[in-house]
Amino acid sequence: MKNTFSAYNVFRVMHDNNIQFSYKGPLTQDILTSFGESIKEKLHTDDCDEKLIRRIFSILVETAQNILKYSTDRIEIDAHSRKDAGVGIIGIGNLTENEFLVFSGNIINRNSIPTIKTRIDFLNSLSPAELTLHYQKQLKEGTITADGSAGLGWIEIARKANRPMEYTFEELAGDEVFFEIAVRINVED
Repeated sequence: MKNTFSAYNVFRVMHDNNIQFSYKGPLTQDILTSFGESIKEKLHTDDCDEKLIRRIFSILVETAQNILKYSTDRIEIDAHSRKDAGVGIIGIGNLTENEFLVFSGNIINRNSIPTIKTRIDFLNSLSPAELTLHYQKQLKEGTITADGSAGLGWIEIARKANRPMEYTFEELAGDEVFFEIAVRINVED
């Protein structure tokens, strides 16, 4: 019987896209911490500037928060306390000598598309100075949503990347879509 899975195909995709780290599965705070520490260590080994490492790590954490909070694909991680974790994919790549990529993806409800699209498109349209002003305004006047969010995550990503966020929604069955975001970080910014 022929195996339809190919680890080599996964390896080639990661190699061809210079993906250094990638994780797919339930994302908990512990997994995020471990993943983040591994990435920081690798970036230090590669002699990356400390400021760049902080930018990459900040974007990684904010994209992971999307999976932690909003993924509709969830796995119970502790039956006793009824804790669960969102399932998704997250990773980092070194596209060129001067450009890193942080990416994530997870399944969300189709009804979330207009809100996400509007928010990201708005942030992508702002200059760095306008992003800073918007961030400060949100800190002062922002309201806390039902999930405990102040809406600062997307703003923080836009500020740290200093590049437009790229995103797609892949159609799935029923009321779900796969939301993917890619954030490019220029080493020289």
